[in-house]
Amino acid sequence: NNNHHTEEISTERLIVRRGQPFTITVCFSAPIHNYLWQLKRILLIAQTGSHPSKADGTQTEFLISSLGDQKQWSAALEEQDPCFWTISVNTPANAPIGQYALLLHASKSDHLLGNFTLLFNPWCQDDEVFLANEAQRQEYILNQDGVIYWGTENAVLAQPWDFSQFEEDIVDICFTLLDVGERHRDKDHTQRKNPVYICRIVAAMLNCDEFRGILTECGTRQYFNGTPPSKWLGSGPILRQWIASQCKPVRYGQCWVFAAVMCSVLRCLGIPTRVVTGFTWAHNTNSSLSVDEYYDEDGTLLTQDKNARVWTFHVWNECWMARADLLPEYSGWQALDATCQNKSKGPSFCGPAPVQAIKEGDTEADYDVCYFFAAINAKCQVWIQKKDHTLKPALGSTKYTGNNISTKSVDSERCEDITHNYKYPEGMGAELYQSIRVIHFSLLPLSEWHKDTLLLLSTEVMHKFNSASLQ
Repeated sequence: NNNHHTEEISTERLIVRRGQPFTITVCFSAPIHNYLWQLKRILLIAQTGSHPSKADGTQTEFLISSLGDQKQWSAALEEQDPCFWTISVNTPANAPIGQYALLLHASKSDHLLGNFTLLFNPWCQDDEVFLANEAQRQEYILNQDGVIYWGTENAVLAQPWDFSQFEEDIVDICFTLLDVGERHRDKDHTQRKNPVYICRIVAAMLNCDEFRGILTECGTRQYFNGTPPSKWLGSGPILRQWIASQCKPVRYGQCWVFAAVMCSVLRCLGIPTRVVTGFTWAHNTNSSLSVDEYYDEDGTLLTQDKNARVWTFHVWNECWMARADLLPEYSGWQALDATCQNKSKGPSFCGPAPVQAIKEGDTEADYDVCYFFAAINAKCQVWIQKKDHTLKPALGSTKYTGNNISTKSVDSERCEDITHNYKYPEGMGAELYQSIRVIHFSLLPLSEWHKDTLLLLSTEVMHKFNSASLQ
């Protein structure tokens, strides 16, 4: 396990990363020359899932030879002795992750050699989650101590968090989570080779009262028969409570709790992940870039749709992976948000969305780029409703979203501003291009865009065009 960076999970169980060989020793009950005639064609069989099949890639057979193929399932005989063999087993870098059984097939019968767990491998260049920087691998895979930022953009607070991803029972809970998620969504183990698929299954399970999701969200601040979100300090107790209650949702979570638990699960499975906080976030706008908030003269919120409003802060995740399904420049950090969204179609979570696509305003890229883009680029108009029901703009009535997007820095508790990853600096020519592209490439037909959104965008584009002309 040391060579696979899994020794912190266990030194008793075999837990390995795909695309990297591991060594096993097969012991024989008698000197092997007594039954060499039975071993003329000896195979290893690796299989995962409840119904392993060669056709769907969850079962594979491979010969033991003198040279192993590093790109496929293979086995090479490293050392021979009358009573034991030492065998190097190689797994392909695109093998489905999971809990495997390893069998030896000889003389028309199978013998179970043992079980092993296979994870993603950010140390392997051929794995889709490969991360070249060792300091980042230490932070986004191996670090169990984290910090989550919240508060306001002018008064950022740091909340320590214990991710617990390498405590021994957590890896089994993570695979149970995948099993439950797949069972209720008619999915199976065959897609577990794809980190995008894994991210979407985990996000769907994080905040979902149906299908026995992990956490229940409560926005009333009345936390009956549960733990207030602010009292949680680590992911381990939440995941253990979920499994101990036979997969009943744990009460309660909010955005930072969903993101923290998601970070624990994905790091455990081998996907580089970090927690990101955005200060001023437009939530549930259905991808509109315009939000209105109405208050009475005493400051009480009157907005009919209280879900569609600007939050002081919001917390989500970023996961590192290649996106073979998209343009090459969209590989890298992907935004993933498990907090429920009111969406016109699709599941209630968002992502994974390429951060670069969000920056470019390319709302055609999968998944849910338009929601992230609107959340960090919206403008909110604040109105005061007077006693005679007339409206007037509040003092300093326009609020802007996405002004400060931050995460924990590598190997430090310092808050790192990563807003530039999501947004071009104010006044750059690329920002003008971005605004035009959002209109052109919107997932919604132009006729379905809110009139105020189109007016806002066209005004912004003209303002930037005039500014650029003056410069």
